[in-house]
Amino acid sequence: MRTHHLSLLTGSLVALLFACSSAPTTDDIDRAADPTSTVSEEVAVKCDPIVEEYRDLMADYEAGLKEMVAAKKVDAERQKQWMEKGEDLSKRVEARGEKELGMKCWQEFNTIAQTYAPRIAQLGMELTMIQVGDKMDPATKAALEKAMKQ
Repeated sequence: MRTHHLSLLTGSLVALLFACSSAPTTDDIDRAADPTSTVSEEVAVKCDPIVEEYRDLMADYEAGLKEMVAAKKVDAERQKQWMEKGEDLSKRVEARGEKELGMKCWQEFNTIAQTYAPRIAQLGMELTMIQVGDKMDPATKAALEKAMKQ
């Protein structure tokens, strides 16, 4: 059971890291590295509702993971729901593409993915350490701790 939760968590991290097909710009990386930076509705481009739904989901996902880390309690079912919904929305947005959504809206989608993916990955690694840290082999634990510091 514990392995199943770890594989779900790892799968969600990988899926979110690759949710966007374009490479991040320097500005995107700077924004993603700043933990106080968010993609807010006030500054976001008015887009198709599906992109706005994706932004809201990513914000909820990040906030929920922060709550889990603070409580030191993992809710694998909740994580699975976020992951599945995120994958579904991402696929639907990508299927429509830049041509249908428009360049600004397409860029907004990419910015959302590039902003939230590193944060969600970091929180996911923290949850992994909370969940299986004591039972993890020392080499894997050291690698995860090293990745979390980067």
